[in-house]
Amino acid sequence: MFNKIHPNLDYRESDRDFWNKEFENFVPDKIFDCHIHMFNKEALYHKYQPECQMPNADFKLIQRYHNQVFPNRKVNSLFLGFPYAGTDTSKHNDFMFEETLGDSYSVKNRLTTPDCTLDDIKNDINRGFVGLKVYRIYSVTGDIANCRIHEFLTHEQMELANDLGLWVTLHMSRSDGCGDEENLKDLEEYTNKKYPNIKWILAHCARSFTYEPIRKAIDRLKAMPNIYYDLSAVTDVRPFITLFQKENLNRIFYGSDGIDSSSFHGTYGAFGTSWQSIDLDKIDVHFKHTSNRPVIALYEQLLSIKHAAEIAQLGKTDIDKIFWSNASREFNIGFN
Repeated sequence: MFNKIHPNLDYRESDRDFWNKEFENFVPDKIFDCHIHMFNKEALYHKYQPECQMPNADFKLIQRYHNQVFPNRKVNSLFLGFPYAGTDTSKHNDFMFEETLGDSYSVKNRLTTPDCTLDDIKNDINRGFVGLKVYRIYSVTGDIANCRIHEFLTHEQMELANDLGLWVTLHMSRSDGCGDEENLKDLEEYTNKKYPNIKWILAHCARSFTYEPIRKAIDRLKAMPNIYYDLSAVTDVRPFITLFQKENLNRIFYGSDGIDSSSFHGTYGAFGTSWQSIDLDKIDVHFKHTSNRPVIALYEQLLSIKHAAEIAQLGKTDIDKIFWSNASREFNIGFN
């Protein structure tokens, strides 16, 4: 039995057995986790705190998480603010700053909403943040499913990010994610014309939890400058195959989307062009045909990455790029 280090991570012997079988000889000895969230309930406005079911995730807890799910690996991080409705962004970013004061081997993107002033952003960049974490729930339109990028990251904020050469971790909205024509046109304009110095990390394989978005978008995305991808949370092998075969591998970062979004036993199931997280502990399902048991979604992701790497015939240097050396180069952070 393993210690339950986090309320939403029930790590089991079957998980460790699966790691030993599938990943011990695949995952490099160094990992740069470019999509890992910090969270502090105390940073919520008071009226939102009683209803919040999210457990806290501070620096020490994330270290324990990484040690458990990536045994015997050195892990650095791009820490991201956690987008939660009712968050006091100033308190949240102060929390991230204080938690990472002693860590010179990781970097962090501040939680940023349209309400954040340019002075707020500049002050955080001056004290060590390297970029912005933005999210659709903060859209000024109130439509979190169909908003465009500038509706949750303002043009004024993008102008500042361009002036400072910041990173922006972007989880795109709209039904088709990166395959949406408005998203593609916006990114083409931003990267080629208006904001050429912003470095965009398109989260979740450019939000391709199914094959269709990246299939439609890859030829246009790969032609844009300053586009990067993190692989977080996706468990469908097809988007990984497309990225590994068609993109410049130097533009791909590993990410776990820990702790909450990758710790359940199950997967992010693709159903045609739709997708949904499937937590098998919450479904009445029986495995009468086998004694094998489900693993955490993080390991479903790693398995798909492994299979895609085999299909794309990637070598060790390529795998190292994805898991750590690209991020180490781009953020100028080595490993201790």
